Amino acid sequence: MEIKTESLGFSYPGRSVLKDISIKIKSGDFVGITGSTGSGKTTLAYCLNGLIPHAIKGHMTGSVLVDGKDTRKKSMSELASRAGFVFQDPDWQIFSLSVHDEVAFGLRNLKMKNAEKRIKNALSMVGLDGYADEVPYNLSHGQKQKLCIASVLAMEPDAIILDEPTSQLDYRSMMNIYSILRNLNRAGKTVVVIEHDTDLIAEYAGSVIVIDKGTVVKHGKPSEVLSDKKLLGKLGIKVPEAYR
Repeated sequence: MEIKTESLGFSYPGRSVLKDISIKIKSGDFVGITGSTGSGKTTLAYCLNGLIPHAIKGHMTGSVLVDGKDTRKKSMSELASRAGFVFQDPDWQIFSLSVHDEVAFGLRNLKMKNAEKRIKNALSMVGLDGYADEVPYNLSHGQKQKLCIASVLAMEPDAIILDEPTSQLDYRSMMNIYSILRNLNRAGKTVVVIEHDTDLIAEYAGSVIVIDKGTVVKHGKPSEVLSDKKLLGKLGIKVPEAYR
């Protein structure tokens, strides 16, 4: 499923964040979006799945097209079933008293069929088989992040967008999350990850977008983008070990 922005701009009250962003994320791609702190990465992610302008207010210009449909003309529920979103901190997303109910929430809200089968499949995809009756707040941080991914996958979106999903994880949990994302991508899902760890992007992504001060400064294959030592050095972004 293709995601496309055309001259996208966005301002929070009193603060401009994104300026004239035009990008195309091809169906089935694995895209890593990186940039320095405050560059606009998370705001862009909010735009890609419709949180902006539906849930987060501000002034948006240009357009975002998800599978050819303008996000401003589609409801959040419609967009959630096409492009799911996983927040950086799973505690922002989890509120149910059981793993089962957490995954079931979106399905019930959207009145989707085959809920139990979807729940079972989603938990299996992230390695949480047998955890359906567990209390989410008793899970490890890595397991909570997997639960958030499962909650999105249960709605069977064509794309999944994640905002720094490994920022608070240890190395083993980090690798588990990216292994899940790689498997999803190989199964045909479009994966978009906001990520500060360029070594992870270099290893897993098929294309890379670099943002600085709300604009896209480079977009291409990892070998083209992450080997640009002059650009990354200027922006304070680490050159991956593979390209040093």
